[in-house]
Amino acid sequence: MLDRIDRNKNNLETIALEVVTLDVQDIPALGNILNYLGEMEGDSPAIDQPIFQELLQAIKGYIENLILGETADATPLEDGIDSLQTIYRHLSNQQEYKGDTSYVLEKLGFKKAESEDKEKEPEIEPEAAIEEEEKECTKSAGKDLSQEDQEILSGFVMESLESLEAVEVSMMDLEQYPGDIETINSIFRAFHTIKGVSAFLDLDRINMLAHRAENLLDKARSGEIRIDATVIDICLESVDLLKKLIVGVQNGLEKDVSLDIGLDIGPLVNRIDEIQEKADRIGDKPVGEIMIQKGEITPEELAKGLEKQKQEPDKKIGQILVQDKSVEPKSVVGALRDQKKTGRRHIDLQVKVDTKKLDNLVDLTGELVIAQSMLRQNRTILELRDQQLMNNLGQLTQITTGLQTTAMSMRMVPIKSTFQKMVRLVRDLAKNSGKQVKLKMSGEDTEIDRNVVDELYEPMVHMIRNSVDHGIGTPEERRKAGKDKSGEIHLMAYHQAGNIVVEISDDGRGLDKEKIIEKAKAKDLITDESKMSESEIYNLIFHPGFSTAKQVTDVSGRGVGMDVVKKAIEKLRGKVEINSSPGRGSTFIIKLPLTLAIIEGMLVRVGQEKYVIPALSILESLRPTKEQYSTVEGKGEMILTRGKLIPLIRLNRIFDAECDHNNPWEALVMVVEQNGNQIGLLLDELLGKEEVVIKSLGETLKDIKGIAGGAIMGDGKVGLILDMAGIWDLMMGVEN
Repeated sequence: MLDRIDRNKNNLETIALEVVTLDVQDIPALGNILNYLGEMEGDSPAIDQPIFQELLQAIKGYIENLILGETADATPLEDGIDSLQTIYRHLSNQQEYKGDTSYVLEKLGFKKAESEDKEKEPEIEPEAAIEEEEKECTKSAGKDLSQEDQEILSGFVMESLESLEAVEVSMMDLEQYPGDIETINSIFRAFHTIKGVSAFLDLDRINMLAHRAENLLDKARSGEIRIDATVIDICLESVDLLKKLIVGVQNGLEKDVSLDIGLDIGPLVNRIDEIQEKADRIGDKPVGEIMIQKGEITPEELAKGLEKQKQEPDKKIGQILVQDKSVEPKSVVGALRDQKKTGRRHIDLQVKVDTKKLDNLVDLTGELVIAQSMLRQNRTILELRDQQLMNNLGQLTQITTGLQTTAMSMRMVPIKSTFQKMVRLVRDLAKNSGKQVKLKMSGEDTEIDRNVVDELYEPMVHMIRNSVDHGIGTPEERRKAGKDKSGEIHLMAYHQAGNIVVEISDDGRGLDKEKIIEKAKAKDLITDESKMSESEIYNLIFHPGFSTAKQVTDVSGRGVGMDVVKKAIEKLRGKVEINSSPGRGSTFIIKLPLTLAIIEGMLVRVGQEKYVIPALSILESLRPTKEQYSTVEGKGEMILTRGKLIPLIRLNRIFDAECDHNNPWEALVMVVEQNGNQIGLLLDELLGKEEVVIKSLGETLKDIKGIAGGAIMGDGKVGLILDMAGIWDLMMGVEN
């Protein structure tokens, strides 16, 4: 029997390939599939699986309908082949197949003979059927997987999680536009792919849930069920459960344990089945359904056309509707074109690369840039004055710069993935708080370093939660304030001056300065606010434990969050600014470097030491006069600039270095900003703007305050990259 199974398995693989590339009008191809099915049917009596015979008959009957032109939808045929392949996998492992194929048989239009119905076994209750099916799913995929299997499973995990994140965003779109066929199709394709691959990998529990969700979406796209809040919720629950199951596979691979974490999917599967059982069919002709959904004909006109088609079976429904003048010919042509759309988009050829290899490439490119810079500044080479050598060095510089740009771009990914996660977050927060909130996004295709994207997620979650809980009011509060009952949060990303800017704004209440000042005084953070700018007042919310909420909620109010945001952004060498208007809303502006591997900054000299000051922090540089310099009791040295006194910091004292000038009016002062506060750094010389490759100082020196890292200069020496947050803490006497 196993020989026959292997032979039929090969035939089935050939059929599956034919079906994937099938044009339903290609009669010879349909005939070839029938021939292969005929060979398989000859072997079926030797295989003790009754469902095998039923599926074969159903698929053959459906292909005959395709040949006769009675249907043009190949989807049920694909589902039937998928089911046969699943059965064969069980047969190859000498296991009995206990899955449910009734839905597939129904789509294929297969009906059992009346005598068979009478002799069938007593019907199993839905709960019992699910329980039995789950028993089959609890089988572990095994601990001893080959390297190839592990790579396939890892690829499945990564691609499936990405697909499910995209589904979440599409579900939000579908909630606003329930009739959008393209959106329904994209969601359907995601579940269909997960179902197909999980079946191939014997991840039965994932396969079962994805299959049920796919069936639900299939009924939605065929118009058999209406997209409403219940369907949206169930699909989102399916996404959540599938994520947990797939993450379980990931953990199983990493920890060498079972890939099945044993989650109970029965209740959700039952709910999906209940919705499908209640579905009311509105028609069977895809072209007619498309024209109904486009508003070109009414269901009544389609029903009338279908009745007429029974009298004239040689005519297609489109021809009948045109003859009855129910629709214009161009509408039928448009519907046929829509029917042919596969929804596939052009995708550039891609190669998957291990991130470690990619990071190694970036590091080596950085080393090449450093070596090239050192070569150009080598005194021996410069003294040669060989024009050909200079031309070759210039060409080397161009190639190195191009290679560096390409290598860095390989690390860049759109910020869209992080933005998409916020869609679901806003929906859930609004639902739990009884508020109505819409999320608007722009600039999702803005690219940013892959590592920055990962680190940006947590700060954005905190700020979104605060916007919903503190910023956006209830529908009643907004109505009294003369606003639309639905609040809006706007996520925006864009590039600016070599950095990426992410703005999170809402149209809510805005920050209450009086409450902030009152809370700050109660916590002894300030004593007199009269000399504080608006920005400095708003920045008080970044202090640990600071919250103006009157009560603690599930969302916020414990004073945990904004200090986390500040630390996370500073860790990325960025900064966050706040703009707020009472009664109109708030905007949080996050400015970050495009990449964590290269920093753009100003190269400066203090004595014999060179330092790099991040460009994002720099406001201006000046040579102060004697009149601008003063000392203030309790505050130390100060510089007057633009009508404001700012603290003066001597870098040579912080880092125990020599300097050329002790008097500020003989040296230079660079004004930098940190968390809304301005400070002046005393320097000997500005050497120019540089893009440098960041190097770690190692475990021993990693925790030195005021230093973010090191960079190898063109002369081969190490320059220290300054950390403005650390220098501010040193000035304020903050301990590690």
